[in-house]
Amino acid sequence: MEKLEKLEQHVRQLYNDPKPGRSEWADWLADNHVFVVADYATELADKHGSNKELTRVAALLHDIADVKMKRSDPTHEEESLRMARQLMQKAGYTAEEVALVVDDAIRYHSCYGDKRPKSLEGRILATADSMAHLKTDFYVFAAWALGRGSTLQELKEWVLTKIDRDLNNKIQFDDVRADVMPDYEMVKELFSR
Repeated sequence: MEKLEKLEQHVRQLYNDPKPGRSEWADWLADNHVFVVADYATELADKHGSNKELTRVAALLHDIADVKMKRSDPTHEEESLRMARQLMQKAGYTAEEVALVVDDAIRYHSCYGDKRPKSLEGRILATADSMAHLKTDFYVFAAWALGRGSTLQELKEWVLTKIDRDLNNKIQFDDVRADVMPDYEMVKELFSR
């Protein structure tokens, strides 16, 4: 696990070293989202039998470009993939491990349209990311941090659309979907007013 421990330290350092041009919410993300996703992913890896280390690595790196740029940057997704690949290679992960984490788990964790991760590690990452969205104050913070310049109605529509994708597209396990249902309903009620 030495590779994982070093990678975790490096990820924390990246989030703790503010870069010009990154979003203000990057300061909040490490402790309140990235490591929360990693902890959920680790629990789910134990429960469902995925490679625990690679599942956690995917969670730690799933939106790593946040450390240096805003999500509104059109290159954010590709930069996250590039950075994740580079960080894993530097940490000593094999080409096969990098491909599984970067080219499947991270690339498809958002579950847009019919694009879904195929690996168990990727399915767990998508689920853990959704859990962190629904079971924490993520949407309140995201609406505030990302919503500047938008109308209240646009923010509500964004959240309601995103929570539906979280519940219906991203969560890959029925037991987790049942577990987060009260949280989903609470967020839906709040943003439906």
